[in-house]
Amino acid sequence: MEQPDRVPKTLRLEVLSLGTGGLTLEGITSLQIKLADGSWLGIRPGHAPIIAATDDGELKYRQGHEEHTVPVRSGIMTLTDNMISILTTH
Repeated sequence: MEQPDRVPKTLRLEVLSLGTGGLTLEGITSLQIKLADGSWLGIRPGHAPIIAATDDGELKYRQGHEEHTVPVRSGIMTLTDNMISILTTH
């Protein structure tokens, strides 16, 4: 009997900003970000690939049992293979 593919349990996040440097985080178990249309997108490990425009606001994420919030500027977000990249210009 074959084992089903295992879904990785965490995400990696990179926020890249031309103006203020960047942020790299690992071990994220869930994340929420505000999209350019005003809605919120929730991401967990194993999420389908996506490209989206994001809005100014807070990026909310969980590492283990701890919740964190980081301010982010609008930009472009990509998600592939449990790696989230957000490119901003501020």
